[in-house]
Order: sequence, then C-alpha cells, then structure tokens
Amino acid sequence: MQESLRALLELQKTDQDLHELEQYKVDIPNQLETMETVQSEAETRLSDQESKVEDIEKNRRQHERDLQAAQEQVKKYQGQLYSVKTNKEYDALQAEIQAQKNRISELEDGILQLIDEAETEQETLETIRGETESLIERFGEERTTLESRLSAVDEDVAVKMDERKRMAMRVENQVLKVYDRIRRNLRGMTVVPIKKGACSGCFHVIPLQVVMQIRQGRRLVSCESCGRILITEEGLEY
Repeated sequence: MQESLRALLELQKTDQDLHELEQYKVDIPNQLETMETVQSEAETRLSDQESKVEDIEKNRRQHERDLQAAQEQVKKYQGQLYSVKTNKEYDALQAEIQAQKNRISELEDGILQLIDEAETEQETLETIRGETESLIERFGEERTTLESRLSAVDEDVAVKMDERKRMAMRVENQVLKVYDRIRRNLRGMTVVPIKKGACSGCFHVIPLQVVMQIRQGRRLVSCESCGRILITEEGLEY
C-alpha cells in the first residue's frame, strides 16, 4: 500500500501540473482578448482625438472664408458710397459697413480662439498617439509571447498525459479508482496530509485511532467528512 501511495502522490503532482496547463489554455486566450479590447479602446480614443482636431481645423477654415467674405463686402459697400444720391442710401450703406466690421471683429476673435484650441488639442493628440503606439508595440510583443506559450502548452499537455498514463500503471487499480472518483468530485488536492490532528483539505478533526491506522499503512484511509485520501503529516516514512 505504501508504494502505491507514493505512486499516487506522484500521480497527483502530475495531475496538478496538468490542471495548471489546462488553466493556461483558458487564461492565455482571456489575456489575449483583454489586450484586444484595451488596444481597440486606445485606438478609438486616438481616432476620436484626431476627429476633434480635424473638426477644429475645419471650423477655423470656415471662419477664415467667412472673414474674407465679410472683408470683401466692406470693400464693396465702401465703393458704393461714392455713387449714392441720398443721405438715406448713404446711412444705409454705412450701417451695412459697420455690421460687416463687427462681423469681422467677431470672426477674428473666433479664429484666434480656434488657433489656441487647435494647439492644445494637437498636443493632446500627440500624447495619445505616442501612448497608443507604445501600447500597440508592447501588446505585439506580449501577444507573440503568449501565443508561443499557448502553442507550447498543447505540447506540454501531451507529454504530461503520457506521463500520467505511466504513473497510473504503478498505482493499485482499486486505489486509482478511489483517487479518480475523489478528484472528479473535489477541487484541489485529493491526497492530503493530516495537520494538527485534522484533514488539511477540509479541517475535519481526525480521531487518533484513524491516525494510527494511517501510520500503519495497511489500507487506504479517507476523511469521513470530505472523502480525501489521508496520509500522515510526515508523509510516507512509515
């Protein structure tokens, strides 16, 4: 029985390795998906900022066109002043000229404000672009590493599965059946030591008589609470 338990502990270690590898097969795709989401959000933020800068520039160019049109209107009305025949027509033209001059002043102020705004948003754009490019570069390297690791995991699983088959052959058939049944029903360790008089899997107190039976090593002893296979805290030296 002792030899079978030793083989069982080795089998359990292999099963733990397999569990970790299988967890990698879940975790790595999740990490890749998270990276894709973060990168997509960063690219969207960059695109939004580019659009913001472009909209400001479009608005500035429109202001400049409107300014040019207003200036041309002033010249036109000023030229007409010399051909008017009545004071009423003269006053009307002066009013139009003043209105256009007011418009020009507003447009010039607006253009200056848009220039300042464009400079600020352009600086923000360059910062975001730099951050996004750095992130894409870093994620590219990490993605390559993770994909390589994921490919290696499949190979490692195959190796560990072969190793498990060999180890399982060293365990008594009845013991192996009990072990596999417990492993299917419980998370974590299947074979656990008694620590401070209790099962280290569920912390159920183990009677001294049962501890003595485990030390004798004549038969397989399971925790009556959780069903895990018990060994002494010292291991299998008895």
